[in-house]
Amino acid sequence: MGEDSAPAIPEVRSSAPLELLWLGHLLLTHPDGDDPRLAALGPEMTRRLASELKDFWKDGHEAGMAEMVVLADLSGELFAERMDQLLPDLPSLGGGPAAELRSETDEDRGRILERLARLSRDAGTRHRYGLLLQAIWQPLVPEWETRGLPQVRAAGASLARRLQRGEPLAKAAEVVERLRRKNQTWGELIDEGERRGRLVLVPAYFGGSWSIWDLPHHVVVGFSEGASPTEELLGEARHLSSRLRVLGDATRMALLLRLAERPTSVGELARMFDLAQPTVSAHLRALRDAALVTTRRDGPRTLYRADRESLSELLSQVAARTGASG
Repeated sequence: MGEDSAPAIPEVRSSAPLELLWLGHLLLTHPDGDDPRLAALGPEMTRRLASELKDFWKDGHEAGMAEMVVLADLSGELFAERMDQLLPDLPSLGGGPAAELRSETDEDRGRILERLARLSRDAGTRHRYGLLLQAIWQPLVPEWETRGLPQVRAAGASLARRLQRGEPLAKAAEVVERLRRKNQTWGELIDEGERRGRLVLVPAYFGGSWSIWDLPHHVVVGFSEGASPTEELLGEARHLSSRLRVLGDATRMALLLRLAERPTSVGELARMFDLAQPTVSAHLRALRDAALVTTRRDGPRTLYRADRESLSELLSQVAARTGASG
């Protein structure tokens, strides 16, 4: 299709890998099992799997599952409704096209690509990761097959009919227009995906309000099939308030200001602020959980630093959503 051709009608598909991605997100954000979508796991299994997922990569960041979504796209399994062909033995990258991941921040993109490289070169890591993902997915299969899949199929069929009748994308799928307004890059990805026939809309059962992925073969917009604009706003507000709340403690804010000046160890911070090391560690854990600090090894020491890109993104998001950036 040429660049000047009329936009292709986006496909509407269901996706078990994207459902699994959302389950991983729920485990990391609700490790105590207080989200009803994790009920089939039970509290004890939820806590165990959340801990294993968080610590799997040991690269200083929570795991997430973005690398699994890239592998699913490369292997042709992204829109499978079952995970039998993908788990537990994840495919290697092979000679597929590189993932540009323009939907991600520079830091997240680098982290995802490094994890993909590790999976590609280390069959043992790939197998262990596949087993962990299978342990998360398998208990939810009955609910997915009896309730979730029929719901997303019905929602997808309804959306596809509206698009086939010629209803504008922005009207048929309001989430697309909201993503365009949220982020200029996302808007450009959606427009490009629509022009080139690569845009796929994916209703989700376990999912949150929205997600967007720039993958090797597709631009994917996922959204909760039952989400409303009010629910999305509440979800976004919860996410922002949880991160902003971390900055409400004066000592924690002072630590962050210090780390913005230069990387510093826990011991140095404890001496500087006359605090016990466990107290400093607790503050740093809160900052790290809010994605406001990162770590790196310096010989035997672990140095903490302010994540300026993440902090800037947080403040810019608040400013943009409140109109204060104009």
